[in-house]
Amino acid sequence: MTIRPDITAFVRDLELYSKHRLNYPLEVSELLQIVVQTGIIDEFEEVIFISKFLVRAQEVLKRIGHETEGFNKLSAEFQSNIKRMMNLLNSFAGRADEALSQKYASIFLTPDIENVDRLVRLCSDLSWVKNWQIDGKPLPFESRQPKITVTQEVRNLQTGEKHQTIRSPQSLLRIQRSAVLSVILIILFLFIDPPVTILGWMLAVGIAGLIAYIIVQTTMLRKNPD
Repeated sequence: MTIRPDITAFVRDLELYSKHRLNYPLEVSELLQIVVQTGIIDEFEEVIFISKFLVRAQEVLKRIGHETEGFNKLSAEFQSNIKRMMNLLNSFAGRADEALSQKYASIFLTPDIENVDRLVRLCSDLSWVKNWQIDGKPLPFESRQPKITVTQEVRNLQTGEKHQTIRSPQSLLRIQRSAVLSVILIILFLFIDPPVTILGWMLAVGIAGLIAYIIVQTTMLRKNPD
């Protein structure tokens, strides 16, 4: 598969962004190339969303141990999302050439311990893509909004024109998904390792309430963009 130069440059920047923690930079490039060629942006959004959840869930599972209350529930959710990730990657691979499809089947999609471990490490890489996106940085398949210069702003003021912020539906959807993921993680943490003080509970509930407010507001903006 031929990788576009901008995708290669992006993954190189992502490697620096992750402080050289990427396990499969080539495979990340290949997935992005498939997205660019086929336009399956929503599926890729789901992939990086699930990847971030799996990475965080694995961290919690390792920290709390199997004897902790809530471990089995979180473990079941982890396994369910692993299966979902395998299905999504299989769909991606099916849109590529035969060689790439066989490669993904052999190193990620066969349900054995080694392949699941490799899959989780790939998810770690993809979670960095999600972090990149959360930081407001564009992905290779996203169009960059033109910057408004000071001169343009002055001209707008002189002519009485108002600059309106473009509310991209995709941007709002990403914010909404990130907020939902945050709520899920907070609920899991509260269930598994609840705060021990009243102040801790107040902070946790306050943060959850703020994120819920963001979800409601982004939903309203998506329904009523004007």
